[in-house]
Amino acid sequence: MLRRTFGFALALTLCSAGVRAQIVLEDALINSTKGQQQGGQFVSGGGWQAGQQIHWDVGFEVTEGGMSIEVTNWDPSSASAQHQFDKQHIINMYQAAHGSPHSSDADSPKTGFFNIRTGATYDNLFKFLSSTAGFSPPPAGREEVRIPKAPGFIDPSKSYTIKVEWTPSGDITAFLDTELLVTHSHGAPFRMRHVYVGTDNAPPGTYGPQKDVIYKNLQVWGKATPVLDAGAGGSGGGAGSGGGSGGAPSTKSFSFEPVADTWTEPLNPSQNHGADPELRAGGDGRTVYMRFDVQGVSTVKSAKIYLKAMNAGGGGDMHVVQDNTWTEAGLTHSNRPLPESATLSTLGQVEIDGVYAFDVTSAITGNGLHSFAITSTDTDGSGYNSREHPGTHPELVIESVSGAGAGGSSGADAGGWAANGGVVGQDAGLGGGSNAASPSGDDDSGCGCRVANPRKSSAAWSLGFVLLLLFRRRTWTRGLDA
Repeated sequence: MLRRTFGFALALTLCSAGVRAQIVLEDALINSTKGQQQGGQFVSGGGWQAGQQIHWDVGFEVTEGGMSIEVTNWDPSSASAQHQFDKQHIINMYQAAHGSPHSSDADSPKTGFFNIRTGATYDNLFKFLSSTAGFSPPPAGREEVRIPKAPGFIDPSKSYTIKVEWTPSGDITAFLDTELLVTHSHGAPFRMRHVYVGTDNAPPGTYGPQKDVIYKNLQVWGKATPVLDAGAGGSGGGAGSGGGSGGAPSTKSFSFEPVADTWTEPLNPSQNHGADPELRAGGDGRTVYMRFDVQGVSTVKSAKIYLKAMNAGGGGDMHVVQDNTWTEAGLTHSNRPLPESATLSTLGQVEIDGVYAFDVTSAITGNGLHSFAITSTDTDGSGYNSREHPGTHPELVIESVSGAGAGGSSGADAGGWAANGGVVGQDAGLGGGSNAASPSGDDDSGCGCRVANPRKSSAAWSLGFVLLLLFRRRTWTRGLDA
């Protein structure tokens, strides 16, 4: 009877601890796309043929999940006529909207990505790169594997599914159909948000798309785990002893789109541009206005406003606007609040479709409304996508540092979790420090681990209790047999 009870309890525990995949982006790529298309063409029978690039914004950072896409007319052999660059992209995902590994490395803090590349120098099949922190050394930074295969391993007439999956602990795996090709273990969380198919936004030259490859049926699934960057828990107290030490501070990324954006022009001082899909600066004195509602951040480590250029020219100067009462539908050049004279940051020449960042760290001191203006004395001026644009929107990305995890609670007698060990037994300490940013409460294992799902902690307690009952039952049975 005990064995049946144990089996039922274990099955129930495992079911309750499971994570159900949620589709967050689907695009069949038949005659049209939900993403922002640059070049390429849709072909008879379905699929987008590179071409240049399609970019999708999932809408939030996926910290555990995956993506897959079908490819046909694909010949990654280094002797293939499809090769037009030494280094060619086919599939990429990025944490940041700029979509460039070089920009990811220049971000502060550095951001994550994965790339799948082919090329004349990469042997047959492809090269897989992944990182949670730019080009920093592994394990947190870039790892890469080139996957040599015999020539002709891929049949261009067949369809293949490429799949990449990542976990909250920083493991990322790549599959070709059902074959596991590579696993990287970074020990730090991924935050994937932006998908690039065809090519990404790496510097031109040796980089580009592998021409004529056809892509179909994109899917991205998963979820954001809000406690992934909670402060590490302190060590647990020993049996009947005092609590452990506190954990380390932690960094969490926040992303905000503007709640209002528009632009004004002195030549039409009463004209409102709140519904425009673009934001214009410079030329004849045009000024961009945008406002963000920042919530949930602690101490701000860095803050940058990312914009995608829809017109080339002088990028402009970023300023603080102290007045937050203006409205997107009502702002004109005549009633605009004047920006502060001090310049927060400046962009030089920008190019069409480039993604650029203004550093506004000094202006974001905490939660609440924050307004900014972009001015430019450049006679040509520049333009950026607004929040009304069907493609990439402006984005304020904040890296926030939370407090340290609290120390472990004092040791407790009779059946607590063992400090640091997680083994059930008598007189074990009740270890574990609190996760400073975690809504799920304490990390009761005392190991300083991050708790991604409060249900997992409950499942562990349930399983431990069942194991304890089984252990005591066996001990009692042996006593009778003796």
